[in-house]
Amino acid sequence: MPGRDGTGPVGQGRGAGRGFGVTGGRMGGPLAAGLGGTCKCPKCGYEQEHTRAQPCNKLPCPKCGTIMARI
Repeated sequence: MPGRDGTGPVGQGRGAGRGFGVTGGRMGGPLAAGLGGTCKCPKCGYEQEHTRAQPCNKLPCPKCGTIMARI
């Protein structure tokens, strides 16, 4: 901090970075996937219903083996 008087660059003060910004913190806000949805293979196009507590990006496609994606 210049001059050690508490003035510094904007946005660098105490209390920043608590995770409640645009996404609403961990697993929240408008970017959270929520219930339902579909897992789709980006390579061959195979689709299957999303299973709760089983991330699509951890599932291999049963047809070609590529990692699935949530859509």
